Amino acid sequence: MIKYLQLPFYFDVKRLQHDVSLLDALQWKLHYQKLHYQGEWSGIPLRSVNGNEKDLIVSPLENQEYKDTSFLQQGSYLQELLYAFKCPLKTVRLLKLNAGAIIKEHTDAELFFEKGEARIHIPIVTDDAVEFYTDTERIFMRAGECWYVNFNLPHSIINNSQVNRIHLVIDVVVNDWIKDIFTGPAVINKKEVAEKDPYDDAVKKEMIKRFRAMNTVKSNELADDLEKKLHS
Repeated sequence: MIKYLQLPFYFDVKRLQHDVSLLDALQWKLHYQKLHYQGEWSGIPLRSVNGNEKDLIVSPLENQEYKDTSFLQQGSYLQELLYAFKCPLKTVRLLKLNAGAIIKEHTDAELFFEKGEARIHIPIVTDDAVEFYTDTERIFMRAGECWYVNFNLPHSIINNSQVNRIHLVIDVVVNDWIKDIFTGPAVINKKEVAEKDPYDDAVKKEMIKRFRAMNTVKSNELADDLEKKLHS
């Protein structure tokens, strides 16, 4: 399982920052996961479900139609950058973590390459004092670089700097183009880890008990599968 990797792309920081400056006068929308952060964490949707300009949410529903928002049309280099990704794009957002703000440790369930979806980060404004941790390991991302991180793992961010950190965050559907890049020789700083079982034995036993109590064909199949894993 890939923990993180740096893609072999580098984007023009000055052009990115210019596009952000054109959008900076907009009212940045506070991030909807308010329990996950302290301080101010906000965003601008560049691509969202149906192109909704007020929607920062990554939809949990399948078969949603993602469209560019009018905000993306104001950034010619942002548009050019997205054309470089030869894969289906879901949400695309500018996310800003203000100076002194903290994103608490949390996980984004099922959001990782091996499950068919990848979240790409491109720092636009950042600082060495910004601390980004994934599964307790600090990752250093420089402006203009392009990173994939397994966000199914515990992660947190502390902005100890005096600047408002801004990243372009792109959610993509994994296709052959992505697979070729992620598994190819050109990637940088790639780290892989063994996949962790999210449930300990006590939780598995409780789940088996509840599935058996439901007594449906599907619930019994799930219970059988868990019992096999418990005794393997």
